[in-house]
Amino acid sequence: MTATLTSNGSPIPYTSQYFGALRETNPVESSDIRARYVEDGYVLLRDAIPADKVWDLRAAYLGMFGPAMCKNGDARRGEFAGAMPDGLPAHGISGHPAHDFVRGDMFRAFAGLPVFKDIAETIFHGQAEQIRRTPLRHFIPGRKGASRAHLDKTYIDGVSADLVTIWVPLGDCPVEAGALLYLDGSHTDANLEAKMREHDAPTDRLHDARPITHDLKWLSDQTGRRWLTTHFKAGDIVIHSPSIIHASTDTQVDMMRVSTDIRFQRKGAASDPRWHADWSADDGY
Repeated sequence: MTATLTSNGSPIPYTSQYFGALRETNPVESSDIRARYVEDGYVLLRDAIPADKVWDLRAAYLGMFGPAMCKNGDARRGEFAGAMPDGLPAHGISGHPAHDFVRGDMFRAFAGLPVFKDIAETIFHGQAEQIRRTPLRHFIPGRKGASRAHLDKTYIDGVSADLVTIWVPLGDCPVEAGALLYLDGSHTDANLEAKMREHDAPTDRLHDARPITHDLKWLSDQTGRRWLTTHFKAGDIVIHSPSIIHASTDTQVDMMRVSTDIRFQRKGAASDPRWHADWSADDGY
């Protein structure tokens, strides 16, 4: 394990000063999940979905790039061989495999697994509707492309209590491979984002005011809060609130990080029209 992680190239020591472990939830009743979600702002569930379904989906997606991108042609394992195919458009726009894949039957069937809706309805304690727009992320070793510190509610019109995200790593995802990170207890301070912007948070995206910062060490130092994470395995999922600050690491090992965000809204809640279409990385959202 590396002693220093990076996020969009910005270093942060992988020490107990800056990192802690996500708390696992082993629910006995639905109320256990709801209580943990309110308390922590997230719920980590191990082995929530069959690992074989996850690995099959990973293999199908990475296989679209041809055999040369993955070491030994093994798209299921998905270790980067060092070069992307020539002539690819940017990730997730028309003509890129991710753009086509999220519109395919296999991906839609996976996103529609009943377990996801069941979990959302447990959180809402009521009926849920799946949001159509379902992004597919793909982080490659040696490239800056991690998720910057942000809150989902910044990107979604609606009431936070009526929205939930289920983050699904498509394959194993150790901390150094692009794992998701949550800023401990950040969902309990409604003014935290505004406070950080008042402190002139460093940013590598001057054209986009929505992320808080790319510098996760700076944010931890400013707030006195640690980043919580874990070594994710295929089949694990995290359910998180739109009000918790989260980010991810860069991929610093050969294992490529592929993941998806499956989102639900409370049935009958006000709907953001921008989420009614399939995801495209250039949809401005």
